[in-house]
Amino acid sequence: MTLICLAVSVVSAADAVRCPLKIDVTQKLAVQAPGWSVMADDAPHQLAGLTFFDGTPEEKASLAPDKATPVNGKTVASWTFGAGGRPIWVACHYAGTDVMLTRELPKSVRACSITYSTRETVAGLPVVEKVDCK
Repeated sequence: MTLICLAVSVVSAADAVRCPLKIDVTQKLAVQAPGWSVMADDAPHQLAGLTFFDGTPEEKASLAPDKATPVNGKTVASWTFGAGGRPIWVACHYAGTDVMLTRELPKSVRACSITYSTRETVAGLPVVEKVDCK
């Protein structure tokens, strides 16, 4: 029985970077704008990109891809993570909000690639079509 519970709690490399495609966010106006009414847009916020970090996202050490390769009308960006002992984190960014979802990647993840569309954009960025981590 213990083995089953332990197996369920392990996050696979693929699941570690499977960002939700859309999130719902509640935002508030910090200071009222005189003469204006506030209205919330109830549209969900769509995934607009991912960032990998060397350490926690609060440290702001974002990692640039090692390479970006055009493949069949798409672009594949690839990252290789060293064995330097520092944790690698991923942040999922969403259009129309400053809310991000972040998590530490499993220590077993050594490389990730993201396939971007060259034909579609979200918030001016290419659509993320696929994320593959190993």
